[in-house]
Amino acid sequence: MSNIALDPLLPLPLLLALGLMILGFGLWSIMQSSRAVWFRLIAAFLVLASLFNPQIMQNDTRALKDIALVLVDQSPSQQLEKRQQQSDMARAYLEKEGTLYQDLELRFITITTDGKEDKLGTRALSLLRQTISGIDPQRYAGTVLISDGQIHDVKDYENIPGPFHLLITGQKQDQDRRIEVINAPRYGLVGKPLNLQVRVLDNAKPNDKAPLFLIKPDGSKQTFTPSGKDGIQEATFIMDHAGQSVLILETEPLKGEISLSNNRAALSINGVRDRLRVLLVSGLPHQGQRTWRNILRSDPAVDLVHFTILRPSDKEDFTPLNELSLIAFPVRELFEEKLDDFDLIIFDRYYKHNVLSEGYFDNITDYVRDGGALLVSAGPDFSGPRSLSKTRLKELLPLKPSGSIQDDRPFRLKKSQTGKRHPITTRLNTSEKDWGRWMRLIQTHEFQGQTILESEDKQPVLIVERVEKGRLAMLLSDHIWLWARGFDGGGPHSELVRNLVHWLMKEPDLEEERLSLTQVSETELEITRQSLTPIKGPITLTRPDESREEITLKAKGKGLSSSRIQAKATGIYRVNDDHYSAVLTKGSINPKEFLDPRASDQPLKEFITHVGGTSHWLADGLPLLKRVAGKSNVGGRGWFGLPRNKAEAIIGVKKSSLLPPWAIFLLVCGLLCLGWWRESR
Repeated sequence: MSNIALDPLLPLPLLLALGLMILGFGLWSIMQSSRAVWFRLIAAFLVLASLFNPQIMQNDTRALKDIALVLVDQSPSQQLEKRQQQSDMARAYLEKEGTLYQDLELRFITITTDGKEDKLGTRALSLLRQTISGIDPQRYAGTVLISDGQIHDVKDYENIPGPFHLLITGQKQDQDRRIEVINAPRYGLVGKPLNLQVRVLDNAKPNDKAPLFLIKPDGSKQTFTPSGKDGIQEATFIMDHAGQSVLILETEPLKGEISLSNNRAALSINGVRDRLRVLLVSGLPHQGQRTWRNILRSDPAVDLVHFTILRPSDKEDFTPLNELSLIAFPVRELFEEKLDDFDLIIFDRYYKHNVLSEGYFDNITDYVRDGGALLVSAGPDFSGPRSLSKTRLKELLPLKPSGSIQDDRPFRLKKSQTGKRHPITTRLNTSEKDWGRWMRLIQTHEFQGQTILESEDKQPVLIVERVEKGRLAMLLSDHIWLWARGFDGGGPHSELVRNLVHWLMKEPDLEEERLSLTQVSETELEITRQSLTPIKGPITLTRPDESREEITLKAKGKGLSSSRIQAKATGIYRVNDDHYSAVLTKGSINPKEFLDPRASDQPLKEFITHVGGTSHWLADGLPLLKRVAGKSNVGGRGWFGLPRNKAEAIIGVKKSSLLPPWAIFLLVCGLLCLGWWRESR
């Protein structure tokens, strides 16, 4: 390709000044009626033009190869059935064809999993846009995508040029059943029912006759009930503790379906307590009463109601009514009408008198057995004739008072053998040898339950016990306030009371018997078993692909046994032994990649229509690759085309004068001679 360019021999202002002088001379000559003026003007302008030095520029070019991109989908859905084989076959074909065209360069790019596919799915178009930005537009010949068609950023195709060809792996008649969650809350109040709405889709069509189950954290199953609307099925779940609960939704497989991974889905629901309502009932005022109240009020999750019974209601008092500042104890309201509103009842040195009748103690007994919690902090009255052990609560209490009290010698608390494994006491930060001494201990006998703190001579001090659905704890000393005051070095009074209260509230982290599964790194999980007894048998691990293996745990101390396992695949992991189970979802709870794993050309259909291109099922055979002249016709049945751009690169430039100097000299001399001849006549 050639063009003309100027390369002035003199500065441009000087050349313009010469031009004006020549023009002025010409005008003066015309006014003088000179006969040779036109010959001289042409000669002068020809000299001026030669000073501008016009050059013929001739480019030396080299043909450039066109660049076409081949995106190879290696997302998890591509591992189903024979899709990977089809993908490898198509790639090998394109690599071979690419060598047959000297003017074409095929660049292969693999769409790999990067940890974001769970939430975002397969993002092919965003990767394509990023890659195209580094390619010369004059050399871009198009893109070929080898995939099952399940691309999840199809709306993100602005500024992507065509053509775009899709080679689809998989089969046109792929079968799949999946679970679609319609409505599931992320949070729920403990003890309140939660409504779940789910439906089963067979090849994207609702099927309310497909069996659907809810697997609860304890391993029990509940069947969903069809609602009769849009194939939706419903189930009700009640959160029984605070913190995270993972629920598994499961349906039976469809005959011949390509993937079972979406026959199961997980829901993560966080249980929230609407503040712990605690009823603290104190007997006669004593030193430790303030300790209980201060600890409970310092916990923002606790809503404390505190009553101190200073005298029985039948005791005569001659104080004038207008000077009384006490209120009557609302016995009926608290222990009959609103008893179930409380999460925990604490009796602090309470003794039997006619404020609470036996009927109210019956209510408390039923309350505990139905799932409530009771904490008894015993004082000297527990060994007397008005002891709580002589009420209907004796059916719940794990021991009986012997009638004697040890208050003649101080004693130091220590963890019992059970206490060395129980989370209430193993999580106390300070060492036993640093704990201060107490001065009083209620002597008991015929005790049961779990003693977690005891005296130096192995007398029980703190006992916990499960009573049917509820829980109960007894502290056989009223001297915990000595720790709060720092006597003899003090002790972990706040931690002990807080751990005890939250265990009574069924806090999962404080359960003495539990199995947990946690993720400690990107590829590693940890199985932990908390138990009051040594673990003997193995733990069964079920991976996302339903493969199972037996895991032996190693003792770590403090009642804990654990083991770490390698876990690279995303999905639902489950562990269980003979009594307990745990569930963990690695990656996204319900990966977008498997919401609909069927191969399809529909997700990219609008995009291909917009930029131009074709789609072909590899199950029908490999389409032929052709080079075409333009972008108007880039494909058809059994073939797809990549246009030739004929791009060139300039590797050098040749310069030559438009008129050689000798030619200009002859022309100027000739014109001047003609002018002399004309003037001489």
